[in-house]
Amino acid sequence: MRRLSVVSLFVGFLGAAYAAPPVVEPVEPYLTAPLEVRFGPEGQAWLELTTTLDLACVVVYGEDESFGRMALDAGMGAAAHREHRIVFGRLQPGRSYAYRLQGSDPTGRLFASRTYRFTVPRASAAAPVNLARLALGARVAAVSSNYGGAANDARWGANAALDGDPATEWSSDGDGDAAFLTVELPREVDVADFGFWTRTMGSSAQVFAFTVEDEAGRTYGPFELGGADRMYRFPVEGVRGRRFTFRAVRTSGGNTGAVEVGVFAKP
Repeated sequence: MRRLSVVSLFVGFLGAAYAAPPVVEPVEPYLTAPLEVRFGPEGQAWLELTTTLDLACVVVYGEDESFGRMALDAGMGAAAHREHRIVFGRLQPGRSYAYRLQGSDPTGRLFASRTYRFTVPRASAAAPVNLARLALGARVAAVSSNYGGAANDARWGANAALDGDPATEWSSDGDGDAAFLTVELPREVDVADFGFWTRTMGSSAQVFAFTVEDEAGRTYGPFELGGADRMYRFPVEGVRGRRFTFRAVRTSGGNTGAVEVGVFAKP
């Protein structure tokens, strides 16, 4: 009986240890400033924050506190760090969303914020429209490759660079500096700006400079990108066309690609 009671006690102790929930610490004491969602001209939303210790971060969000969607830190390829930029996926203008910041440090400590809310502003009628959108009739006419040989409409396919969703991205299959994507618009336009938002994996897969070639073979650029944090736009003059090829010309190698590409017409 004594042996059985000792074994039972040991098993009970292990069960209690494994059943104990992990301790989750509030993240707010480790933030250098209060959380604030920022918004771009095309309805993009993101968080920029600095932590006082190295963290790998993610945001869960949704229209209520059951969340249902997730946004990753763009610098997660570099593992835990202190400067964070987290881009939300496609959001509806005028709608309210709940979100929570969560993270872990390299030792396994877990952190979470309170639940916050934000409302997406409605787009201004004067806001520039990116015509390189599937929803506006644009299509992918050619692509250097898609990761894993996937179709254009698959997880890492080229359509992701035209879907208007910053939570998706086109990834080539190791094309590096040879990556390219050709966009065909539904009609000819006089172009005011080209735009490009590079994907990144931290130490690889990032485009630093690109060119654009029209259907007549004229090349514009190279255009130097300021980072992987957003779409950078570059004004051009005397450009008219319907089909444009975005070519990487300087990258960090690997599975280069784009979160979004842009063609903005003159008014």
